Amino acid sequence: MPVYSLTSKEVIPVKQKQQLVDLFTDTHCNIMIAPEQFVHVLFSDGIPITNQHKLYIHANVRKGRAQDKIDLLVETLKSKCAEILRIPTEKVYVNLLEINAKWIMEGGHVMPDPGEEEEWMAKVIKALEEREKQSIS
Repeated sequence: MPVYSLTSKEVIPVKQKQQLVDLFTDTHCNIMIAPEQFVHVLFSDGIPITNQHKLYIHANVRKGRAQDKIDLLVETLKSKCAEILRIPTEKVYVNLLEINAKWIMEGGHVMPDPGEEEEWMAKVIKALEEREKQSIS
């Protein structure tokens, strides 16, 4: 979590896909202050989108962040995606859905609310260490 699903009319070359993955990871982590291993980017390209857009981004992010952060995230992703794909910004559409953290799991653990990642990560690491010790014995 978050999950960014990108649907495009054109097939996106591998080099640009990597640039987009880096963009989404860096932008999300810098604006939302979240660990990079939480970020997932999925591609569906060469899809006949039926509206005037060339790139459709559906984003599922954890609920609980300030509106100015959400607005900055959306605007940054739109402008930078347009730049990477060399398309007008108005051809990029972002649909952002905020989801309660308790409805999401990563690695078999319910996700923390925004701002509680450090404590959550320590708990997960401890649980993994204990599981590893049990499997060795």
